[in-house]
Amino acid sequence: MNALIILAHGSRRKESNLEIKKLAEKVKTLAESDYSVVDYAYLEIAEPNLLYCIDKTVEKGMTEITVLPYFLNSGIHVERDIPAIIETATEKHPDCKFKVSSCIGMSEEMPAMILERAKL
Repeated sequence: MNALIILAHGSRRKESNLEIKKLAEKVKTLAESDYSVVDYAYLEIAEPNLLYCIDKTVEKGMTEITVLPYFLNSGIHVERDIPAIIETATEKHPDCKFKVSSCIGMSEEMPAMILERAKL
């Protein structure tokens, strides 16, 4: 059973954090056949944090977890902080397989999306 966790930075602004929760709900609707669980977490400032979310996801019986960094570029969080958390999670849950996808800014669809959004 597999899960997807959308990982955002986290914000002091409550409304910004709610946007991520709503995004996860929309993704869940689209991904019912691909993922048994779609959830969200924050790297800093807001809750739930990634390790807590992973723990709860494993408790639900998930054996494969994909973490999608909802970041535009591969800064220090993507290159260092997220892998460190995944290493801790792997040690804590050795029977679970973890995958970290590339950050969304690296998507090949990003240039076309930028041009489309610029028209609005």
